[in-house]
Order: sequence, then structure tokens, then C-alpha cells
Amino acid sequence: MIAATLVLLSSTKIFDGKTLKGWEVVGGGTWTVERGVLKGECKKTDDQGILLYEKPVKDFTARLQFKISGGNSGFYFRAERLAEQPLVKGMQAEIDAIEDVAGIWETAGRGWVFKPDAALHATAKFKPGEWSRLDVSAIGTHYTVKLNGKTITDIDDPKGRLEGRVALQLHGGMDMTVEFKDIWLENR
Repeated sequence: MIAATLVLLSSTKIFDGKTLKGWEVVGGGTWTVERGVLKGECKKTDDQGILLYEKPVKDFTARLQFKISGGNSGFYFRAERLAEQPLVKGMQAEIDAIEDVAGIWETAGRGWVFKPDAALHATAKFKPGEWSRLDVSAIGTHYTVKLNGKTITDIDDPKGRLEGRVALQLHGGMDMTVEFKDIWLENR
């Protein structure tokens, strides 16, 4: 007889919908909370801004909703805080208003680790200016990023970091607004 092991995973809502409690604001731009939505804004004159979650993670799955009409943002994971711009070093699930959403970019490193092609990206029915869902999973060296339920990135990256913090990005150097809500993190 083979014994089965049950692993209970618990999700934690890491944005309470009311405050920036548990988050560290670093760099340019502004972060505000309005009616349950976390809003990040920056101007062309702003440096990159980061909103870092307080606790480091190893293996995890994150779920969040976002809305962006123009500009560039992202969900950093396994990131290391830097003292100077770009403020973090690590992986980023891309969030922008073009066909790169849900690809993976390594900031202060290799650049594109996985850039989705237009046909793959189109399967997620992403529309700038509308709410979309992003699911990011990093288990060991395996990364999966889903956009609106469609798998966009599914790769093994032996060169990636195995631990670090999650964060939200304001790219800086451009006028932009990005919104986030319902941010959940499940340690695996």
C-alpha cells in the first residue's frame, strides 16, 4: 500500500485593499489606494519606482489583477533590493500595454528570459485599459505565467534566483498609470 501525503497550501492576501501595510515604497512615482485598488503613477521625469512586499519568498504562486493602458510595469519575483536604480535585481513578469505581457524579463541581468510571440499572446485576449488576471508560479527553476487563464510562459531557468522578494514596478521615464487588486501569494 502506498501512503499519500496531503500538502495543505494556504494563500495570503498580501494587499489588504485599504493600505500599503506590508509594502515598502522605493524610488520614483507614487502609490495610492483608492476603493480597494492599488494605483501606481509616474511621470517622464520620475525614476523607476518599486513597491516591495516585506517578506521574501522561495517557491510560490501569486495571483493578481491589473489594469494598464500605456507604459510599462511588472510583477517582480525573487528580487534582490539594490541601493541604486534600477532598485532591484531579479525576475519580472512583464505588464505593459503591448504583446509582452506575461513574458519574463530579468532586470539588472540577462534581459528577456522569455518573450512571448504575438500569436501566443493573442490567445489570452488581453486588452489594454481593461482588468486582466496574472498568475505567476516559481517552483525551483520552473516558471509559469498565465494571462487571463492562458499559459504564456512555461520554462525552466537554471540561471534564475531561488529566493527573494516580490514587488510591483513603475518603470519611470514615462507618463503612466497601472492599477492592481486582489493580490494573493501562496507559498509552496
